[in-house]
Amino acid sequence: MADTFYQLTVRKGPKVGETFLLETFSLTIGRDPVSDIVLNDPEVSRQHARFTRLDSGGYQVQDLGSTNGTFVNGQRLEAEPANLQPGYTVSMGSGVTLVYALVPTGNALEATMIDQSGLAGMVQQSSGLDDLDDELAAAVPDLPHFDDEPEIPSDWEPDPAPPFTPSPPPPVYTPAPPPVRPQATATPPFVPTPNDSEAAGKKRRTTIIAVVVALILLCCCAFLLYMWFIGGDLLLESLGLV
Repeated sequence: MADTFYQLTVRKGPKVGETFLLETFSLTIGRDPVSDIVLNDPEVSRQHARFTRLDSGGYQVQDLGSTNGTFVNGQRLEAEPANLQPGYTVSMGSGVTLVYALVPTGNALEATMIDQSGLAGMVQQSSGLDDLDDELAAAVPDLPHFDDEPEIPSDWEPDPAPPFTPSPPPPVYTPAPPPVRPQATATPPFVPTPNDSEAAGKKRRTTIIAVVVALILLCCCAFLLYMWFIGGDLLLESLGLV
């Protein structure tokens, strides 16, 4: 009995009609570019499902915690993987459907090997290219080669180096002195002159005299008014004149 291979054919999804040959022990399908089979569909998770080869030669599929789930013949997978049989459909969400099928070894080799006749034609074409290279080499003239270094004249001397002049030292920064603020001078207390004190004393005495005279006049006026209205009658009564 001839050896067999298994394949996955895209029936629905971004790569309809494309076939993927299952050759490795384990492979993953998802949107992540590192997946073995990349299916760029919004229903497919970054790491959606894994196909693992069984000891019997077939494959089983396991969901890798995808968002939209993995379905085998319409049944959603749980944590446990499901064994596949040729003709089973594997769906990833609602956007991708794969068909699991059996492929004879001979057909798989025919799809991957190069025809020997075509290889022979490629060899003949390469030999023709070699002849073309020879013709191009013959058409291009040989250019002179200068293997020896030119001779140096005996009287040649290198240009003298200019004398070394040290650069001037950088200027030394000297901070400016702080501004000098003028000192405030104390104002001497006012000392009145003798003339001013004498004038003030005269003015004070004049004021006192005027106040005393005003008081005396006020008292006299009050006494006269009293005597005029009240005191006169009493005095006349006391003298018996009234």
